[in-house]
Amino acid sequence: MTRPIILDLTPGAQAAATLLAALQLSAHVRVVGVLFSGAGTEVGVAMAHARDMLDQHGLADVGVYAGVPGPMVPLHNVGRSLPAGHDGLGAAQMVQAIRACPADSVTVCCSGPLGTLALAMVQAPDLAAHLHGVVMAGGAFHVPGNATTVAEHNIATDPEAASIVLGMGVPVTLVPLDCTSRFVADAVWMEQLAAMGRDPASVAGRVHADLVAARMGRGGGNGVDLALAAAAPLLALVAPTLFSGHLAHVAVECCGTFTRGMTVIQLSRLSGGQPNALVLERMSVDAARGVLRDLLLAAVK
Repeated sequence: MTRPIILDLTPGAQAAATLLAALQLSAHVRVVGVLFSGAGTEVGVAMAHARDMLDQHGLADVGVYAGVPGPMVPLHNVGRSLPAGHDGLGAAQMVQAIRACPADSVTVCCSGPLGTLALAMVQAPDLAAHLHGVVMAGGAFHVPGNATTVAEHNIATDPEAASIVLGMGVPVTLVPLDCTSRFVADAVWMEQLAAMGRDPASVAGRVHADLVAARMGRGGGNGVDLALAAAAPLLALVAPTLFSGHLAHVAVECCGTFTRGMTVIQLSRLSGGQPNALVLERMSVDAARGVLRDLLLAAVK
């Protein structure tokens, strides 16, 4: 039996690669929904590409939605635009997609901020019975953050949402920067993917071109290592032996001028909190890059 999954992504080459990799795992997982959150134009383009990818894999019936465009508690009254033709009901559509699957079956893989999932869980608390779990990229514990000194980007973007997801009683697997800081697309890895670019008009060719462009930057150049953390939740789900970690109670700092978005592991004897997450501490980076590479090359027809 394949496990139904929902991919909750942010637009970009890494998200496209994650979706393409997931579609090569039909013996293990079944994509039942794809969401993109972020700036309107970028979301619209990502949604169109995702629909093309799903169509070419015989999955035209899988919903592709626009998630919430910004954090649950906007800072400085700054709003975010939605792609034309979308009403921002990604949370309600996520609820429908989860409820359409058997109880305790669906896993949500989140590679970006958690606003859409948090809103869905607030709107429909019964989702806890339908979800088998949530695997999310976020947090930083023993390494510096990439949003602030102490906070990782996905959590810092919407700390209230992360706090809600961690507090809803759903099994959570957290893939922090401690695991993914070295999980990058370097020149050697990109060279191994050269076969993807042989047919630029194909789905694989388009994803390869997006990865190359993201590495080289808009102005070209020698290329920089490209973070692959977006694929880490999918890999943690389908290849758990690549990771090691421990159960812990994780809290999110939602206040504080300098600490907002910080993830903290609380000691049970001091906080009284029960474990609410499996925190992955280590990742076999070379093996993970090999798995992702092989999945992407499998898309070459």
